Amino acid sequence: MKNIFKSSLLLLSSICLFAACADDNDSNPTLVMPTTFQLNTPAYAPESVDLLTTSGLAFTWSQPNYGGFPVAAQYQMQFSLNNSFTTSVAEALADESGATVADYVALDQVYNSCKGTVDAAQLAKGLMQIAKWDSDKVPVTTAVYARLAADYANSIVYSNVVTINVSPYYVELKDAAPIMWYLVGNNILDGSWSNDPGVSSLPMFIQSDYAYDKATGAGEITYLNYFTTDGWKIQPQDFNWNLGFMSDGNPNGAVFRNNGDDNGNIWCDPEGYYLVTVNTANNTCTIAPQDITPKVYDQICMSGSFNGWSDTDMTPANKEGENHVWVYIMTVEEGVVEQVKFKIAGSWDTNWGYGTEDGEVNTCGKGTNGGKNIGVPEGTWIILFNDITGEFSITAKE
Repeated sequence: MKNIFKSSLLLLSSICLFAACADDNDSNPTLVMPTTFQLNTPAYAPESVDLLTTSGLAFTWSQPNYGGFPVAAQYQMQFSLNNSFTTSVAEALADESGATVADYVALDQVYNSCKGTVDAAQLAKGLMQIAKWDSDKVPVTTAVYARLAADYANSIVYSNVVTINVSPYYVELKDAAPIMWYLVGNNILDGSWSNDPGVSSLPMFIQSDYAYDKATGAGEITYLNYFTTDGWKIQPQDFNWNLGFMSDGNPNGAVFRNNGDDNGNIWCDPEGYYLVTVNTANNTCTIAPQDITPKVYDQICMSGSFNGWSDTDMTPANKEGENHVWVYIMTVEEGVVEQVKFKIAGSWDTNWGYGTEDGEVNTCGKGTNGGKNIGVPEGTWIILFNDITGEFSITAKE
């Protein structure tokens, strides 16, 4: 099984105690790796739990016996429909060929004590990922086999299996959306450094030719534009400043803060063209200078069915100075697909489209001059366009 937990550490006081008492080893507990431990059968097991109307399913268990050794193990629930725990949903999703078939799902929730509540919606989705029921073939009730995985020091121990009964429901399965990060800074959009996507914070570009992790959405997102020497940072979607990218102390350098001290704002020196790449799987960032001399446009517009194919100005990503990334926030009514293109102001001589047919919905791509109309479905979207590469990226505005 892949390691799906972070390693747990001994309490510092315990480490110090063991070091200080090296001459009294006979009285110290010795770490013993158990072979199993007890997951308790919940009282509701004989009944059928309706996952649609239930928020959570409570479980309790006994801590694995590590020989009396003090540990801080972490726990994760796993569920199967046939009492087989051979291949996880995550492993099946990682197989691009689609040949790998999952027989169990490991839910994302991690517990640090001997009790936990499983999110019923996550369980319903997990069962759907295993069974892949058609919408009219979901069983009224089904037996579900549950076990617990305990991790300590990268060693996994599994509990016994208990059986519960649930009433599942149909869940439309989709690949996870790419993980998004946002730029904020003195010269980005309105320069206010606030959490207002498309107005103050700027989403990076999803890459059409990149294979994002289907289960997590992890992968590479990029941003290419002209940078002044003004300061900026990169923030996660929840705008937690403690978990963003900050300066590494050098120009053109960024590092993941990860709850550490704030090293200050990122800056580029000299000013010029830079490609920013964030890997959301390992939280790394590179800022690479680009030796290019692209055409500079005073204005890029969006035109489409939403405005009678007239020109609507897009907002420059840079508050001041040279700019090559343009932003537009669009709300599309329920049941409607708008068709749009990017173009220079006042002329169709230079315009960018994408896709194989007009109205085809795509969330990212590299537009070409005279290409097809791009479909934008219902919802509120932050639409980005890069006039250097022709790239566009359409991100949901949360």
